[in-house]
Amino acid sequence: MNKRNHFPFLFALIGILGILLWGTSGTTAWAHGGAELTVVPATAAPGDEITVKGEGVEAGEVFAITVEGLSFQAELGDVTVGDDEDFHQDFTLPADIPAGTYQVRATSGEGEVLTAELGISATADASAEQAAPPEPSNEPMDLERGTTTGQLTTIIIGLVVAAGLGIWMVKRNVA
Repeated sequence: MNKRNHFPFLFALIGILGILLWGTSGTTAWAHGGAELTVVPATAAPGDEITVKGEGVEAGEVFAITVEGLSFQAELGDVTVGDDEDFHQDFTLPADIPAGTYQVRATSGEGEVLTAELGISATADASAEQAAPPEPSNEPMDLERGTTTGQLTTIIIGLVVAAGLGIWMVKRNVA
């Protein structure tokens, strides 16, 4: 039986796993699997005030709140998460926001994104429409889902190391 030292292979494998876990840890909210964003009321009119609530997010984190539609986007402001890992903040909708279905997005500096749907009515009195949820739309929404430079670098390093180890193992077993 051929006895070979497998320790270099095991150390390399552990290193690759460590690199891959480190590279994905920035976008995965391991401790916050239940993060959620809600908007009250679910239907509003231009110029109305809405309350944006976030739950299950990291204390002290700052989120930029935006409202986004197919042809309209506006920044509503920033909110800081409290010690209870929740936030709630009132915002006034822009007076020029067209009627339609929108996403309210809360985006942290670390890239965590929470979304909730918001319906905008054409009338100044949206209270009659609050009982019914906004109608779903089959129109696509353009959402950014970028990858950070650190993530790409980690993936490339992991692939290069894995390819190098694969070539080394093949050459070693052929010889």
